[in-house]
Amino acid sequence: MSQRRRLEVLALILAVYAGLAVATSLRVYIWENEAWFASPAVTLDQKGYLGTTILESKGTWMDGIERRTYWVPPVHLLVQAAWYQLFGFSLFSLRSISILAGAAALLGWYVVVSNLSENRTVALLAVGFIATDSHFITYASLGRPDMLCAALGSLAFAAYLNYRNRSLLTAILCAHGLAAASCLTHPCGLLYAAGLVLLMVYFDRRRLRWLDFAGAAMPYLAALAAWSVYILQAPSQFVHQFTGNISGIASEFTSSSRFSDLASPLRALKREFFLRYGSNFGWYQTGFAIRAPLFVLLVYSLAVAAALFAPRIRNHSGYRALLLLGSLDFVVMALFDGLKGSAYLVHTLPLCASLLAICIHVWTTAWTKPFARIPLAAILTVFGGVQFGTILHDLLDQPQRQDYQAALDFLRRAKAPGQIIAAGEFAFDLGFDSGLVDDPRLGYFSGRRPSFIVASSIYRGWFERSSVLYPDIHRYLVQLLDHDYRVAFHNSSYTVYVTLHQISNHGRG
Repeated sequence: MSQRRRLEVLALILAVYAGLAVATSLRVYIWENEAWFASPAVTLDQKGYLGTTILESKGTWMDGIERRTYWVPPVHLLVQAAWYQLFGFSLFSLRSISILAGAAALLGWYVVVSNLSENRTVALLAVGFIATDSHFITYASLGRPDMLCAALGSLAFAAYLNYRNRSLLTAILCAHGLAAASCLTHPCGLLYAAGLVLLMVYFDRRRLRWLDFAGAAMPYLAALAAWSVYILQAPSQFVHQFTGNISGIASEFTSSSRFSDLASPLRALKREFFLRYGSNFGWYQTGFAIRAPLFVLLVYSLAVAAALFAPRIRNHSGYRALLLLGSLDFVVMALFDGLKGSAYLVHTLPLCASLLAICIHVWTTAWTKPFARIPLAAILTVFGGVQFGTILHDLLDQPQRQDYQAALDFLRRAKAPGQIIAAGEFAFDLGFDSGLVDDPRLGYFSGRRPSFIVASSIYRGWFERSSVLYPDIHRYLVQLLDHDYRVAFHNSSYTVYVTLHQISNHGRG
């Protein structure tokens, strides 16, 4: 394939990706934590400080968050603030950062696979699989830091592999600079930092000097120094918020904790596959449309297994590097992320897609007779059909977005004041400066008693968990909602509670 044709194919892949990501971003429901990530950037633009104003911090591990945001690393927040200065703030503006980051991640993986496979056709095939993966599209359409983290990390791999034979020190500085930025975007950036060290040792262990190790450390020291200037403004708040994010959210919303699997490594590996992958591909669901993505997981799993056991792949230097990176990511996330969050799939599915492309290349070059390729063509046809079918299904079937719109319409008809307790996503429509506070404790610590409370399904989960973790707060919640409020609106995603005083006022009106 000529270079011009390869560029045309790559451009087509990027165009298909962009169309799918934009369409999904306009349709997919609003995640509550998208508002959490947007709030500090909006506050920085409008008021000059990095405060998360929509979260109630009193009495919680989020101490001081309304003035200084420490619970997440700062790069995604700062990128947002700069982006809003250029293009203004909106939900789509927030999500467009992830869309562009996804495109950058695709280009990064194209360079990575090109270098490791020494075959640009394989790289195009890998990028095509990544660009049309339903999970990749979903997280490229959300206002979370995951895709920006993945983009910076994949570009770090690309920089190292592309420049290591020209100037090793330059490659190390550029690559680890990008990896350091990835770490300051999301803690999963550590996967890319560790992966870079693995690539350095794997490919260049005989060339490495002390100067190279110093060059690798410099970007991280510089990044930590820059962040420390902000941290030292309120170090105790940083400790409370950052450690609280690691363990607090986990324990409050789920029976698992971040490091719950460290005590049982074999169980951790099993849970990693069945919970992070199996559950997100439909293992525990019912209905054909929702379980169909299991075929995609099966194909990915077979590709990884084939790469591990096929000597032609396993003994190839570049392919083995991908296997080592994948093994590192799988084990680290199995042991250190007991929550098994679906968003972290953006860091591992590109590796699965790359190994699938490699297996296809090896298969088609080893079996030259046309009839031997028929089963592969059939599998890939179904594979692609399921991926596009899943994306289309998600575009057409968005009950949570419809529930959100119905609850929002009710609030507007009821002329609800801005100062309410509500799930954070309502700030995108009601305003981040409206006085809306996201507080599943319903004013237990703050004493706030708004006329309207909008509880999401996440709130309901917190209410249930509080009976075990915080019995005093749970009793307060039950008494408050039973005696001072009445349900005025309800659907499968949201319940709107109104004070009895508000109801009597409407009755008199």
